[in-house]
Amino acid sequence: MSSGSTDGYKLEHIPQATQQIEAIAASAQEAGELPVFKQILLEAVRRLKDDPHGWGDPEFHKLVGGGIMCHGILRPIAFYYVIYESLRSVVLLEVRQFADF
Repeated sequence: MSSGSTDGYKLEHIPQATQQIEAIAASAQEAGELPVFKQILLEAVRRLKDDPHGWGDPEFHKLVGGGIMCHGILRPIAFYYVIYESLRSVVLLEVRQFADF
């Protein structure tokens, strides 16, 4: 094991992201793909907590608060989030479904 920090990042989200996840879950349920969506969601949470810089592509640096806006994709879902390195925190802002399961 490496001697670096293994605590990961604190993951938070805004209410809009929760609503979007619930809507996508309902769509996946109708398509018979809810288990697939659950796997995607669990993998996204793992990546956001363990290595948000390594997973997502940076879009821009926020001028206020010093965060880095990023997006990460696990097809067919895209996750938009901000990394606040000084706080070791990630805030999930938006979840979009770009194609059918």
